[in-house]
Order: sequence, then C-alpha cells, then structure tokens
Amino acid sequence: MRPTRILAFCAALLGTAAMADDIVTMPTANQLKAREFDAAIYYISLSMPAGAPQYVQYQTLYLGLTDRLELDLHRAAVDNDAKSVVVVGQYKLLSEGPDTPDLVVGVRNLTGVATTNSPLRSYSRERSIYVATAKTWFVRKGVQGPPLIRLHTGIGSRDYSLMNEPRHEGAFGGIQCLITPTVGAVVQHDGQDWITGLTYMPPKSGITLKFGTYGDHSWYGAAYRMAL
Repeated sequence: MRPTRILAFCAALLGTAAMADDIVTMPTANQLKAREFDAAIYYISLSMPAGAPQYVQYQTLYLGLTDRLELDLHRAAVDNDAKSVVVVGQYKLLSEGPDTPDLVVGVRNLTGVATTNSPLRSYSRERSIYVATAKTWFVRKGVQGPPLIRLHTGIGSRDYSLMNEPRHEGAFGGIQCLITPTVGAVVQHDGQDWITGLTYMPPKSGITLKFGTYGDHSWYGAAYRMAL
C-alpha cells in the first residue's frame, strides 16, 4: 500500500455502529440518538518503507445533536505529515423498520480543511456527499438479538480527505455482525481496500476494545459511549 494511503487507515475509525460498536471504514447509516456521544482513541501501525510514516494517532468524537442529526470530529496526527480535524455532518432521512432500512445523507470535511502536506493538498479540501443505508437481520427466527447481521451499502462523491486518495466514490459497503452480546465483527470495502475488525465490549461498561487489519497494516484502540 502506497504512502498516500496512510489516512485510509483512519477511515477505519470514522464510524459508530449502533448495534455492535464495530469499527467502520466508510460512511454508514449507523447513527447516535439525541444527547449520546462516543469518544475513541486509536493507534495505527503502518507497514511502510523506511522514511515513510510509520504510525497514525487518531481520535474521534461523535455527538448526537438530535435523533436525526449527528456531528462528528476526527483528528489525525500522522507521522511525517499533517495534523488535521475533519468535520462530518449526517442527517437521518429514514429509520429502520420491518420493511425499510436506515437511510442517511451526509457531508465529509464540512470545513474544507487540508489533511496532508502533499503538493496535492488542495484536493484534500474537497467536500464529499454521500447517501448510506443499513438493514439488520436476526439469525434466530423470532429472537431480536445476537447473533445478527447488518448489511451496509452506500454511494457517494469522491472523498480526498484521506491523504488525497479518492474513496467512497460510487458504490461501497460491507457486513457488520454481532456474534454475542459482547463480541462483534465487520468486513467491508470502502471503494479502495478491504478492512476487517473485531470488537469486545465488557458488560455494562460503555467501553469497546477494538482491533483489526487494513491491507498489511494493523490498528487497535478503545471507545467509550454514554448518554448525556
């Protein structure tokens, strides 16, 4: 994977899964309720040649302003590259029901911040618009609980906020699973790469421990969620 994909790893930290707290690497229809917030810290270890960045320190904050409106902040501190905060706004158009999916529309990089020191940094200022859906299926008939599967699909305009590499352009999607009440998993493709993740949620703690892979690289971190 090229050095210009460094912040693609950060995409693995840019989402909040409503039912399993899994990592997602792309815009999804998972969304917080009003007065909920989720904060997380991550470390991404990069398998890169000498002289290229070797790590990313990443922090996220998700805020449920209303049951339909969410505001997200994503801060990346990249070894040998820029430090930046990307603002994401997302609005829920439709809530999931027996015959309908969750449906949201959102904008990434609302403030048009540059996210790299590359000579092509002007592209990283572009805003990206997307529409995403999600639908949940329960494995055991008549039991609305784990194990369960949540299918994500989306379509969007190009997103250069991740080190000037276009992502989320056209179709993207993945599968998210809640295997037990405390263990989750995700596999997805963000338009460029395959990403995997596993999570563990200690009961009644509000904490989620997370780790996964992105190509030949690895990441790990922890998140905390509560209602205000």
